[in-house]
Parts: sequence; C-alpha cells; structure tokens
Amino acid sequence: KSEWSPRLGASFPVTPTSTFRLSYGRFVQTPAFFTLPDFAAAAGVGSQTIGFLQNTTLDLVRANQNATWARDVDMPSTRQFEFGYRQLIGQDLVIDIAAYNKKQRSSLSSRNLGFEDPVTGANQNLNVITNADFAETNGLEVKIDKTISNLFSGTLTYTFVDARGTGSDPKFSENLIQRAQSNVSALLNQPENPPEMLLKLEQSRRHNFAFTSSLVFPTDYMQGNTIGAILSDFGFFALLSVRSGLPFTKLLNAANGQVFPPLGGSLQAQVSGSLNNLETPWVTNFDLRFTKGFRLGGTWNLDFFLDWRNPFNLTNTNQAFAETGVSVNEAFFESTMAVVLTDPQLHGDAVERDFDIVAESPANNFNKYMLLRAEDRWGNGDGVFTTEEQREAFSQGYLNNFGQTQRFEPTNQQLRLGLRVAF
Repeated sequence: KSEWSPRLGASFPVTPTSTFRLSYGRFVQTPAFFTLPDFAAAAGVGSQTIGFLQNTTLDLVRANQNATWARDVDMPSTRQFEFGYRQLIGQDLVIDIAAYNKKQRSSLSSRNLGFEDPVTGANQNLNVITNADFAETNGLEVKIDKTISNLFSGTLTYTFVDARGTGSDPKFSENLIQRAQSNVSALLNQPENPPEMLLKLEQSRRHNFAFTSSLVFPTDYMQGNTIGAILSDFGFFALLSVRSGLPFTKLLNAANGQVFPPLGGSLQAQVSGSLNNLETPWVTNFDLRFTKGFRLGGTWNLDFFLDWRNPFNLTNTNQAFAETGVSVNEAFFESTMAVVLTDPQLHGDAVERDFDIVAESPANNFNKYMLLRAEDRWGNGDGVFTTEEQREAFSQGYLNNFGQTQRFEPTNQQLRLGLRVAF
C-alpha cells in the first residue's frame, strides 16, 4: 500500500514583537506485523498492540476462539492542525499560546464479526482486525518564559488535553464491551455492539502544569571576594510538574486482580458503571540538580553535580486495581493466599492449617530445607509452620507483584553524586 503524508507550515510577523504560525500535516502509522508479547509480561497488563499478520497461518480448528485474526487492512492515519501566537513583552518575557486539533482515522481495532464457513455454510463469529476505531484530540498550551539578568531563567507551561475516541487501544472493545452481555445480545445471540460515540481515552490527562527554572552563575561572578568564590560556576536547576489523573473503567470485583493502566481486561472482566468515567489521582513530580565547577589551570575543569530526584519523597499512584480503583484489593489478596495456603505440597492435604515441616510435609529434602528457612525467617524457628507464619511468608511474593509501595505507589527517590573532568 502507498500513502501520502503532506506537511504544510507557515509563520509571519504580526508586529515587530509578535508572530503568528499555523501548520497542517497528515501522518501515516505503519501497524505492527505481529502482536507484541512483551506488553503482557507484567501481571494485569494485556497485550495491546495488534499486528496485521497475526494468526495468518493458524488453523481455525486448532485455534482458541478468543484469538484475534488478521486480515487485509488500511494503514491508520492522523491529521493534525495547529496554530500559535508568540508575543515578546519587554526584553525578558515571552508568552506563547498554541491550539491544535488531531483526528485519527482507520485505527486498528478488534471486532467480533460473523463469517460463513466455506465448507459447512455455518456462520461463525471471530475476533478480526478492522479499521473501525477513530479518535479526536483537542489541546491548548500556554507557555511563559522569563529571564532575570543573565542568571535566572524560568518556564511555566500549562497544557489542556481532551482526547476522545471509540477505543483507547486496539483491544478496548474486545476486552471490555463485546464480552459483556445485555438482554438484547443474549436474545439475538450476538456480541455487544462496539461504541460509535467518542469516549474519554485512557491516555488523556486533561490538565498538565510544568515549571522549570535554572539559576546559573558565570565563572567570573563577583571575582575577588568570598561570595564570588562560592557562587562562581555554580548552577541550580529545579523541575516541578503537576498532572491530572488518567480516566479508567472500573470492573466488578471478582478477585481477578486486573491492573491499569493499561486495562487489559480478561474473559471474566465485567464493567461496573460507565466506560472511563473515573479518574486516577493527580501526579506530582519534583526534582533538583546542583552543579559546581572548579578551574584546575589551563584548559582543565573539574565539575561536581548532585542530582536529587523526588527530594520531598512524594508518593504518586502509578497503577491501581481496576476492580477497586485503588492500590489495594483485599478480595484478590485473599483469593491468592487461599490458593497458596491450601496447596497439598505443603502438608499433604488441601486445607489451611499448622503443620510440622519435617514430619508432615511431603516435599523432598531440599524443599523441606527451604520451608524451614522460610519458617525461621518469618516465624519463631521452631519448625512448626503456623497459618500466621505461612501468610506472612507467602504474602511476600504477592507484595512484590502487587504491593502498594513496591508497585502502585513507589516514591522512586534517588540521590546521585557525580564528578566530571573536562580538558
């Protein structure tokens, strides 16, 4: 297939201190050839990238009926229009305002369609790739640049984004809509109809604030005194961003443990309420950086830097359980623990109880030794693995994958010191 991607841009001065610009472009996205399995590596994250050669050599008789089948499709395209205005006020203040509209058409999406079997003549519904999804994004950006003398510069930016479409990803309809069942779909024995109206997309952060600043002193700053010796070749940099949350769809809590974003769904996923009608908490990030340089003579320079990420130890919710909307899902935790604590390989029967590891466990000697080590670490070391000790020990695996601080609300605080020699 061949596609055109024309681009057009123009700008002209309105006054000696202001300019107006506009641009238009058509962009074509080449789809993936095959579904990328890496996106499904993390628990609760579904594979969201559909390839247009997927399952082309797979025999339908031997295939999973929930598989997605490829067929001939068009390449998705995006049309974007933007205009902006830039105004210089005085000698050190610039205000820039830009607005844009972006329309995405023929996006790849999975749809459940009926096909006639050429051998038997029977009708069979299959999940196939189509060009059925579309989206529209409207945005506004206001940017203010300010400088003070030759030392300080700062930039304050606000961005408003309203992104809506018929699907947040190619699997959106398949995972959250067509597997549901209404009275009409049950009566007609047909899957639910996909959305034909523009819904909030999971990637849409409506409000975004960002502030960057730098205070840099030159090498010859206030030479000849103590203050100049301290501040010369010294730099201070700060970055602050505050962003609104992401829309998401809440699911009925069946203790399945689906995690978002992105929301991969599952065969058991049932939507609770409207699609993408809820929103995750706001996200705040703040980072600092300090630099100090020393001249060693000639062309040799010694530079120290301190890079401090999240100095105030701020906590943000990066992911959450779709069945609760927060970072805790007690039903999923209890379901997970019930499977582990009733494993017959622990003590020979499928009940949750205390047991003597050496006397009752049917495991081999190596596994018994590992159980003894676990009981010693998470219990009192007497060789009797009580239910309380088992829950404490085996919950560690759950916390590594679904713990609040480990996965959903990490602070990611870091402090790095560095040294650079330049010559």
